[in-house]
Amino acid sequence: MGALLLVAAVYGGYKAIPPLLPSSTCASGPSTYLVPAGPTGDCVGFTSGSYVFDPSLTAVERDIQREDQRVTTQHPGDYVSVVMLLPISAKDGSIMSMTDVLNHLRGAYTAQHYANRHDIDGISPYIRILIGNAGYQANQWKAATGIIKGAIASQRIAAVTGLAVSLATTRDAALALTRAGIPVVGSTVSSDYFDDIRNMIRVSPSNRDEISVADAYARARFSRAILVEDENDGDIYDSTLVTGFEKFPDATHQIIGKEPYDTSYRDRPHSAQAEGRGDQVVRNRISQMIPDICLAQPAVVLFAGRGRDLAALVGDLADRPCLGKPITVITGDDVVNMTYSSRVRQGLASGVTIDYAGVAIPAEWSAGTGRAVTEGRRGFTTFKHAYQGLFPGTPLISGDGMLSYDATLTAISAIRLTDLRQPAPSAVVAEFPALQGAHTVLGASGPLAFTADSRSRFGSNPVGKAIPMLRVGPHGSPRFLTLNWPNGQPPAY
Repeated sequence: MGALLLVAAVYGGYKAIPPLLPSSTCASGPSTYLVPAGPTGDCVGFTSGSYVFDPSLTAVERDIQREDQRVTTQHPGDYVSVVMLLPISAKDGSIMSMTDVLNHLRGAYTAQHYANRHDIDGISPYIRILIGNAGYQANQWKAATGIIKGAIASQRIAAVTGLAVSLATTRDAALALTRAGIPVVGSTVSSDYFDDIRNMIRVSPSNRDEISVADAYARARFSRAILVEDENDGDIYDSTLVTGFEKFPDATHQIIGKEPYDTSYRDRPHSAQAEGRGDQVVRNRISQMIPDICLAQPAVVLFAGRGRDLAALVGDLADRPCLGKPITVITGDDVVNMTYSSRVRQGLASGVTIDYAGVAIPAEWSAGTGRAVTEGRRGFTTFKHAYQGLFPGTPLISGDGMLSYDATLTAISAIRLTDLRQPAPSAVVAEFPALQGAHTVLGASGPLAFTADSRSRFGSNPVGKAIPMLRVGPHGSPRFLTLNWPNGQPPAY
């Protein structure tokens, strides 16, 4: 086991961390601070790319490492680091797949590479990316954030981005960092529990805003609904979806049935055998819902759960089709994590339609007029050209990559607005309220403006973020339906 040494040198209230002792499972080296932690033994902490978390990440980690080395060599007195913190684990059941991690890292690298060559509220300081890992389902957040806090001075860490998955453990990580004065810019964290965390902003719309758009979409098409809801309080993405979908009823709309299930036991860190048993319980419960869903037709299925469990539901609908009745499922953005298996394909072919409120898709800026659309198209075009230049031939279909780019770009804007060569985290936090008006960030997913008002219940959220309604296509890729705003119209940026 690798050991972590703390020394007496203190910077900004944190003890500085020297390189780790050699470990049998986690590499150590320049700008790599990793320890094996938790029951899964994931290497948590961060690396500049010298340690590869999974073979599928090798190429993009090497890209980041080369850019980091270029920055530190050519601009030794004029750079800072941004940690992209993610729950990276190859363990079965991880809510964030390695494909998701890959897309996040590609998006962050695109923002880093572009900003190091262009004026983003200034041309410096230059940006180094450190790849952080909080472990399976972010369960090792305490070790990961402790390492980050201890390396603020030695690694010139100015901000943390990512987090990516709306879990209670992810929120714990955000609170540990922000309470220490470290600015956090969330990427695809959409739970309402991130609405008002002081020293944190996020580029994703909240579940509240997403579901307000999805609810309006559902009400325009259905008067009746079945609510399928995960009762796992530790999964704060699911719980805020439940809260949002429960607002579907009004004078002319009703929820005619609820079908609860619970993933709490399955998602705890424990043995593979226990996880398998927990998953079987969940799948069995979902299969029992099918007759009730069929009997309720015509009624939309409002699905307040993860893509993993939606796949089970769609597969079961294929096994027991509802006598030819078409089924429409409306859900949130985690549908992108649904494995497009043969069973899911059979379900879609049997008459199941999946529509969802997404966070971003390239096609959302393909049409429309008005300043918000024009600025959205401009920001996306910048991202597209930069991304395709770095990853030629790679299909540009990932909303994860777009949001990761946006989170990194937003952090860079705040860093450079300090007008300091090596700004401390506190100086970067002070610039969050400036990211509006003339300093609105032109992200790949649309214009991003923030008030960062700590007295507001929604101070962490982007102002009036555009939300696309999407449909799972016949081959698994999302198809753009409409572009919407939480208040029905775009804000005046």
